[in-house]
Amino acid sequence: MPESAAQTNPTPLFLSVVLPVRNEERHIARVIGELQAQSLPHDRYELIVVDGMSTDRTRDVVMDLQASDPRIRLLDNPAGLSGAARNVGARFALGSHILFIDGHCSIVSERMLEGVVEAFASGARCVSRPQPLIAEGDNAFQTAVSLARQSYLGHNSGSRIYSGDAQWCSPLSAGCGYERSLYLELGGIDERFDAGEDLEFNLRVERMGIQAWHEQEFAVAYMPRSSLTALFRQIYRYGYGRAMMTRKHPGSLSPAALGLAVLSMLALCLPLVGLIHPAALAVWTLLTITHIGAIALDSAIVTLRRQPSQFFRVMICLLAIHHGAGLGYLSGATGGPAWSHPPPKCLRKTALPL
Repeated sequence: MPESAAQTNPTPLFLSVVLPVRNEERHIARVIGELQAQSLPHDRYELIVVDGMSTDRTRDVVMDLQASDPRIRLLDNPAGLSGAARNVGARFALGSHILFIDGHCSIVSERMLEGVVEAFASGARCVSRPQPLIAEGDNAFQTAVSLARQSYLGHNSGSRIYSGDAQWCSPLSAGCGYERSLYLELGGIDERFDAGEDLEFNLRVERMGIQAWHEQEFAVAYMPRSSLTALFRQIYRYGYGRAMMTRKHPGSLSPAALGLAVLSMLALCLPLVGLIHPAALAVWTLLTITHIGAIALDSAIVTLRRQPSQFFRVMICLLAIHHGAGLGYLSGATGGPAWSHPPPKCLRKTALPL
C-alpha cells in the first residue's frame, strides 16, 4: 500500500472490475471464478463483462454465472474492440474506481482486489501491475516466448510488467486501474487505436502528473502466444500502435521503437541496394551478424543455466519480437496495414461517448 497518503476514505470504496472480452469461452469462467473468490467483501465490488459480440459460447457462460451472482453484469460492445469495451464498462460502472481485467488471464493473488482498493483508498488515482507470462501446460514454444519476453532484449527496459517491486512509477507501461472520474475526465480510450490503446491512454494519465502505485499483489498472469506467427502478429500490432501514438503525440517518440524500425528497414533494404552497391551488402552482413550475436548472448543468459534446450527457440522469438515491432512501427508511421482484429462484418464501429 502506498505510504504517501495520510487521508483515507471514510466511506468504503466500491470497485467496478471491467472485463473486455470477445470469444473467451475457454477462459472466462475461470477468470470470473478467480475474481469471485477474492478476499474483498462481495458487497464491495461488481464484475462488468463487456462482450464484443462473441461468436462462441462466451455470452452463454457469462449468463449462466450471472444467474447465481447478481454482481455480474453483461454489456454489449458493438464495436467489437477492447478499447471501446473499456469505454462502455467505464460509462456504466457503479464504482468510484475501475479496474480492467482481460478475459484470458489468471489472477495471481486472492488479495488482489483488496490490495487495489487499499491503494485507491490511500490516495492513489492509478494502479499498475506486473503481468508475467506463464506457459499453458508443457508447451515448449510458450515457455520460450516467456523467457524471451523477460530477457534484456525482449521488452522495453523501462517497463514494469515483469517487476513486482512495490513503488510509485509511471503508469505508461502497466497502468490498469483508475479513479473513475479521472478516466472520464481524460475521455477514455481513443477508439481509433486497435492496439496500444492502453499505452496511449496511460501517456495522457502520465502527462497529468499522475503516478501509479505498482506492486506484486496486483499481478495477473497471461498465456504467451502459442505459435511464431501469433507472436509476430502480436508484436507487429504493438509496434503499429506505438507508431500511431507517436503520430498523435509527437513528443512520445520512443528511441527503442525507432531503432527497431530502422533495423528492420535496413535488414529489408540493404540486400536490394547491394545488387547495385556491393558495399551495402557488406554493411548488411555486419549488421546482421551483430544483431544475431547480441540476441545469441541474451538468449544464453536466460536459458543456459536453467533451460538450455530453449536456446534456439528463444533466439527465434527475439528475432520475431524485434522485426515484428520494427515492421509494425514502420507500417503505423506510414499508414500501412495494421493487421488488426476487426469486428464481424455484420457489425459497424459505433463509438460510445463517455
